[in-house]
Amino acid sequence: MYESKTFVYHGPGVVRCETRNIEGGPEDVIVKIRASARCGTDKTIFYKGHYKVNPPAVLGHEVSAEIVQIGPKVKDLKNGIGYREGEKISFDLKVGDRVTVQSRIARYENGLMLLSDPITILSFIIPGGYSQYMKIPKELILSGSVVKIPESVSDENAALAEPAACALESIFATPHPVGVDREGRHIYRSGIKKGGNACVIGSGTVSMIYALLCRLEEAKNIFIIVRSESKAETVRKIMGGGFKIIVVGDYGKKPMEEKLREEEKIVGRLKDETGGYLFDDVIPACPSSDAQRLMLKLYTLQGYAVGACFGGTHELVDGADIDQNHYRSAKTVGTSGCSTRAMETIVRWLGEGKISFKGFSNPKHFTFADKPEEFFTAEGLKPLLYPWE
Repeated sequence: MYESKTFVYHGPGVVRCETRNIEGGPEDVIVKIRASARCGTDKTIFYKGHYKVNPPAVLGHEVSAEIVQIGPKVKDLKNGIGYREGEKISFDLKVGDRVTVQSRIARYENGLMLLSDPITILSFIIPGGYSQYMKIPKELILSGSVVKIPESVSDENAALAEPAACALESIFATPHPVGVDREGRHIYRSGIKKGGNACVIGSGTVSMIYALLCRLEEAKNIFIIVRSESKAETVRKIMGGGFKIIVVGDYGKKPMEEKLREEEKIVGRLKDETGGYLFDDVIPACPSSDAQRLMLKLYTLQGYAVGACFGGTHELVDGADIDQNHYRSAKTVGTSGCSTRAMETIVRWLGEGKISFKGFSNPKHFTFADKPEEFFTAEGLKPLLYPWE
């Protein structure tokens, strides 16, 4: 039995810091949460609720944690489910190992994650990581959802592995045509177009993760569109060189007619910057229907938009008329969640030093001494909860 301080969600606008007892059964693993990042969906749940979340609930699924207890029957769990369906699994982690967790315990077909009818979901159904301790039940173990963190990876990097994997999932679902077969069937390579122009709209943590992944995918030119010079300075400070940052101003509250005029100016400016070509990949990595609409105007006819999914924005995007690209050669690819393989890839790249998210999160370390609403509503870079500070 572990006594644990916890942020408990009781309904829209109501989160309280409470003490709960976390008890592990014979087929459970208990972890000590070292850091837990706030997902945009959790912020939306705080304001509006969610039909899959039944209060009282403990949210939080972007975690870095340390194993403190392994149930005596965990070693007997054998028959995989979800990602490991049809496989014999062996839980070879030990007390003291650091882990992160793939939150959507999805069903799979031909290696592809199915979004509908998941087996279970961490934080929506299973109590999550806004807590000092968390129980990992057998469903997470049998599905291969517990991923070991290499020793060289910081807790900040590990907690951002899940949102980075969501970004990678959408990138790896983006198909660029590379030719045709003998019958004329199109052949595609998934990912950001190598040697092409990429554009990220937004200046937050996920925006910078996307820009970093675009560089890793070897885009030749990477543009980042931000709303203010202060945001541009933040991105420059964190990301360093190699990116073209474009400040367009904040026109979100203007009437639609003025918005459209502003967007035409932005398109014209970016045409000049790219020799009239615009972009092979456009990623609207911010919760705005204006960004979704601008996206459609920025990719070249053979380009693609990686339609990043953000919690609570679907109703906004519905007003962006994103179906207007139906008559164009280009396509829009959306994302929601990540596969376990994408999660494993991000963690491996972090361990290899191929990528790093150092400085990508809010510089304030949120703790249980802070008011819960301060953590749930924090603006700017992604906030992290450090339960033991």
